[in-house]
Amino acid sequence: MAAAPVQEIQSPPHADVTRAPEQGAVHRQVQLDTIRALSLVTVVFQHTMNPQGRVAGTIGSMGLMVFFVLSGYLINGLLLEARARAEAEQVKMGVVLRRFYIRRFLRIFPLYYAVLGIAVLLGEPTTRRYIVELATYQTNFLMASVGHNLPPVTPLWSLAVEEHFYLFWPLIALYTSRRFARLSIVVMILGPVVARAIAAAQGSSFQVVAMPTYAAIDGIAMGCALAILMRDASAEVRARWVTGSLWAGIALFVLFVALRHSSFPQRRVWSSALNMIPIGLMTIWLIDRAASNRLPHLFNNLLLGRLGVISYGMYMLHRYVMHFLGYDGSRGWVVFGSVYAVSALLAALSWQFFESPLNNLKRFWPYVPAHDGRRAQAVASDVRTVTSTL
Repeated sequence: MAAAPVQEIQSPPHADVTRAPEQGAVHRQVQLDTIRALSLVTVVFQHTMNPQGRVAGTIGSMGLMVFFVLSGYLINGLLLEARARAEAEQVKMGVVLRRFYIRRFLRIFPLYYAVLGIAVLLGEPTTRRYIVELATYQTNFLMASVGHNLPPVTPLWSLAVEEHFYLFWPLIALYTSRRFARLSIVVMILGPVVARAIAAAQGSSFQVVAMPTYAAIDGIAMGCALAILMRDASAEVRARWVTGSLWAGIALFVLFVALRHSSFPQRRVWSSALNMIPIGLMTIWLIDRAASNRLPHLFNNLLLGRLGVISYGMYMLHRYVMHFLGYDGSRGWVVFGSVYAVSALLAALSWQFFESPLNNLKRFWPYVPAHDGRRAQAVASDVRTVTSTL
């Protein structure tokens, strides 16, 4: 069987990677930002270089899985911290929920709709044709319905998955027991495995197999699990689970590679069922190390950290940049370098003059308001996705 066609992926760079210490000002975790920056490189590389091979051709999907796990970890961590503080201060969960959505709105929607609006004004035909689906975050189901990618809007499918996650997970994190949350995570991991296997067995396209929310939520669920593990487990128990996740991920990745290169008749079914779960399991270990600043010194690089901060903008813009530079039919290092550089420049300008001023408004809506009337410090700041400054 021929290698699967290269797929355009999109990463969720709008989750917040900042965290707040119990006492003191909010600060960013540079190593998490760097993970986001490096993951974005794989996405841009996929779209601009068109890597070939049954495994090499999935490099962008690997980067996207990292984004998903990071997003789930950060968002659920924020919600769990906010819930704990709200319970301690006897603040209603409805207040926390409303403020969560206000803060997500300020982080995600302005840039998303600005990019769509500019694309429409510039006459980009795909954006104009599917503006309703794009504006209502149905891009992943749109792609599944047409059965193929839709450049330059294809990367937006993963943002749709993220938005669908925001519709239900805050209710689970804030209102249900930890046992129910854990059971939900198990369903969110196993459900997509079954859904992908069924779709692949029916000979469906990659878009039908991997892009619907019910088939793509497993990575975010793994991140949610890590956030619960971080909060509820002892250091010793957490270390065992995280280390086990790493070795399980390595073993499953070897199986994934073997399946992709085998002549086994059902290899597509089994490899589709696995999809990027091996990468997600290894990412759990990576995030655990980064959260405690235990990754190599490279991950403290300030330039990479800064690129992680603006990764949401780069994620939103890079495929449109590729289109308007006239590279839709071209691939290569010149394309990669040009698209990456222009996207980084535009994203930096967007962050400085558009996103950051709006993001700063979140100080008026801390997750848990202070009782004494003073401005409360957020328990955790927004993850700058890509994917939670993104």
